[in-house]
Amino acid sequence: MSEIKTIDPRGLEHHDREALIFPSIEELGKDEKLRIIMEFNPVPLVYLLEARNEFDIRYEKEGPTEWILAVKRIAENRDRKEQLKAMLREFREGGSADKIKDKAKQLLQAVDAKDLAMMEQELTQDGIPHKEIRKHLCDIHLEVLRDSLVAKQVEVEAPHPVHSFMEEHKVIIENLNQLGALLQRIKSAESFEDMGRNLEVLKDIAHHLVEAESHHQREEEALFPRLEDHNIAEPGAIMKMDHEEFRKRKQMLFQLSHNHEEYSFNEFKKQCLELGEYLTEELENHIFKEDSIIYQIALQTLSKEEWERVKKECDKIGYCCFTPEDQSDQQS
Repeated sequence: MSEIKTIDPRGLEHHDREALIFPSIEELGKDEKLRIIMEFNPVPLVYLLEARNEFDIRYEKEGPTEWILAVKRIAENRDRKEQLKAMLREFREGGSADKIKDKAKQLLQAVDAKDLAMMEQELTQDGIPHKEIRKHLCDIHLEVLRDSLVAKQVEVEAPHPVHSFMEEHKVIIENLNQLGALLQRIKSAESFEDMGRNLEVLKDIAHHLVEAESHHQREEEALFPRLEDHNIAEPGAIMKMDHEEFRKRKQMLFQLSHNHEEYSFNEFKKQCLELGEYLTEELENHIFKEDSIIYQIALQTLSKEEWERVKKECDKIGYCCFTPEDQSDQQS
């Protein structure tokens, strides 16, 4: 009978806790067991491990002040993490994107949102930058799972914070669709005079995109920290990196549209197309990731009491000018 290893991460900081737990789990051989002692119920960890179908997970003790989780490897490690690391290296070294994507798609066929979050955490702990994971792993995974993720979505009603976020996303998508159509008209324009009313339309769209800032702020300050409380940090961190890129470009588009007289038409057109094309493509993909992965993880992880806290914090931060009134209702 193999020896049972015990780890006790109680009292450790978040990063140190992860640095102890995840490597210990990955080191398990077939039929080896790890006992993890926690000061709170490690539901998210159970949630992530169950998705991998490699472990038998049992509670040896359930509170009230101590939880003991027994994790036993029941299947050989499929070594997906190492394969993904190798693929990311291939991307970095300029390998054939299509061939690498095909391999990644096959590897990720059985991966769901929970498993993806687990692998993201492991990859960042192994030194893979968030930016590379966001650029390659997340996007390939979404190509594989786009239809199945939509089919599995859990729905909530107003004034639940996730319902508010998703209703706001619908308005943002409408603005992006308008922006996409506007860009086609701008491509054919040869002067500011050719723009006509399109310049006012651009100003209005840019204004509404900038107005979405409180949406991102509520995610960053009210929702993502609650996931971090459950040791689910990487998905939110990747989304915040996206927010920074969008924030910068939305402000640039706003300034460009409201100060067009400071530019030659050719420079105005060039910047407008670059900024607009980035936002229409990347922001829509970002919204899909949040609706189908981040929010779904949160809905299956946070308790009713935690959602009440999220709602109160969202109310305190405030809502967008386009948030439906029933979504921003001050009730908790």
